Amino acid sequence: MNVLIVDDEPIIRIGLKSLVNWEENGFRLVGEASDGTEALEHIRREPVDIVITDIRMPKMDGLALMREVKSVKDDIGLLVLSCLDDFAYVKEAMKLGAHDYILKPTMEPDELLAILHTVRTKLDEERQTKRVLAEWREQIQQSSAFRIADWLRQNMQTGTGQERLEAELFPPGCGAFSIWIEGEPEALPPVDEWDIPHSRAAVKWSDRVWIVLCGYERGLSEKDRYDRMFGCAQSLFARMKETMAPEDDWFVCLGPVIPKLQDFGHALTFHKRQLHGRFYGTPERFVVGEPETAEDGPLPTGERNDFLRAVSNGNREAAFYWIDLLTESVKLHKPNVGKLRTFLSEMLGLAFEFARQHSAAPPAEEEVLASSLDRLRAIPHIDPLCLFVKETARRLWSKPLEDGMSKEPSNPFIKKAVRFMREQYSRNIGTVDIADHVKLSRSYLSDLFSKEMGESLIETLTRIRIEEAKRKLRNGEMKVYEIAEAVGFSDPKSFAKTFKRLVGCTPKEFESRDEDSSGSR
Repeated sequence: MNVLIVDDEPIIRIGLKSLVNWEENGFRLVGEASDGTEALEHIRREPVDIVITDIRMPKMDGLALMREVKSVKDDIGLLVLSCLDDFAYVKEAMKLGAHDYILKPTMEPDELLAILHTVRTKLDEERQTKRVLAEWREQIQQSSAFRIADWLRQNMQTGTGQERLEAELFPPGCGAFSIWIEGEPEALPPVDEWDIPHSRAAVKWSDRVWIVLCGYERGLSEKDRYDRMFGCAQSLFARMKETMAPEDDWFVCLGPVIPKLQDFGHALTFHKRQLHGRFYGTPERFVVGEPETAEDGPLPTGERNDFLRAVSNGNREAAFYWIDLLTESVKLHKPNVGKLRTFLSEMLGLAFEFARQHSAAPPAEEEVLASSLDRLRAIPHIDPLCLFVKETARRLWSKPLEDGMSKEPSNPFIKKAVRFMREQYSRNIGTVDIADHVKLSRSYLSDLFSKEMGESLIETLTRIRIEEAKRKLRNGEMKVYEIAEAVGFSDPKSFAKTFKRLVGCTPKEFESRDEDSSGSR
C-alpha cells in the first residue's frame, strides 16, 4: 500500500521515513508533504492508500486536510500524529474518519507497524464491501425493470418482443408515462437508488440519457393521473437535486401519457421538442409540458462559408465578424440541436486545422483546442454554446495568421516588389509594372513570388489596397467611392465586392461597425 507522510517539521518526516522498513512490511513510501495543501496536490497526482498526518500545520492543518481528502478519494486510510496536549484535536480527527492515532513522543517502530497493519486490514475490508455492493448492483440489473429495458430496446430496433412488452408495461387496465433524465454519466446516481414510485422500466437511451417508464391505472381521473405523473417526476427531481452537485449538468423532463406500446415513439418526439425548447429557452432543471413551438430552423451555412473564407484568406477581423453573425443567426432560427452540434464541430475543426497549419494557434493551445471540440456535444444551452464557439475562435487566432502581407520576404527581388506595391498601390499598376520595376520577366517573378510568399502578386497587391482602405474608412473623412479610387480601384462596385470578400462585410458595414465600437469605448 502507498503511504504519504504529512508534517511541517522536517525532523519528524525524516524520523518516520527511517523508523521502519517500509518495503519489507508491504508498504511503499510515495512521498512527503509539509502541509495539507501540498498533500492534497500529491493525492490528486498519484495513488495514495494511507496518509500519516500531523494535526497542527500552517496553510492547511490536518483536520482541514481530512475534510478535503474524502472528497478526492473516499477510501483512503488516515493515521493522525499528535502530541500529548492534542487530545481535543484527536477526538475531532476521529469524528472526521481517522482510523487511528499515534503519539509523537512515544512513537515506536512496532507500534507504528501494528497500527499500519490494522489500517490496511480495515481498508481491505471496506474495499471488499464496495466490490460486493458493485456485484449486487449488477445482479439488480437482472430484475424486472432492467429486463424490460432490454426488451424495449430490442423492440425499438427490431420490432420483436411486442407481446411480452405489452404484458409487462401495459397490463390490463393500465397505461404508462415517460420521464426523461439527462446528465453526465459519472455524476448521475446509480439507477437502483432512484426509488421512483410506480416505475416499470429504466432504459439507458445514450451515455447521458435515461428514460423511465412509470405506470397508472386507466380508471384514474385526469387530475389524479396528472398528480401521479407530476409526483413521480418531482420525486425523481428531488432525488437528483439531493445527490447532484450544484455545478453538475442535469435535468428531468416529464413526458406524455403512453396509452399503448405503439405510442412510445410519440413520447420520444415529445421529449425531443422539450429538449429543443429547453436548449433555446430557459435551461430549467425540471421541465413539464411541451413548448408551444419547436420548429427546426435552417443552419447558418452562408455565415459558415463566409467565416471559413475569411479564415482561409488569413483575415482574422472578418473571421470574428462572421462568427458573431453566425451565432446570432443560430439564436434567431433555432436549428435542430443535434445537427447544429455536428455543423459547428465540423466548422471549427476545419478552421482549427487551417490555423494549425498557418501557425495562428499557439502550440500550448493546440491540444486543448482540439480536444475541446468534443465539449460541443455536451453543452446544454444555446448561450454557453455560442460563447464557447466565439471563445474557441478567438483562442484559435490569438496571434495573426501568416499571409502574404505578414511574411517578411528574404529574396531581394521579392522585397523590392513588395516595397513597390506598398508605395504605388494607389496607381493603376499590374504584374507587368511590378516586373518591370524589379527588372525580371513577369512569369519568372510571379513564380518566384508565389513560392516564397504563398500567394500571387495580385493577391498581395489587393490585400495592401484593402488594408489601406480600412485605415481610411476608420478615419471617416472620405466617401466610399473616393476611397476606392484612392487605393487603386477604378470601379467602386468592384472595390465593394473585393472588400466584402476579404473583410467579410461591405465598406459601409465596416464603417458603421467601427463607429459603433468607437462610441462604446
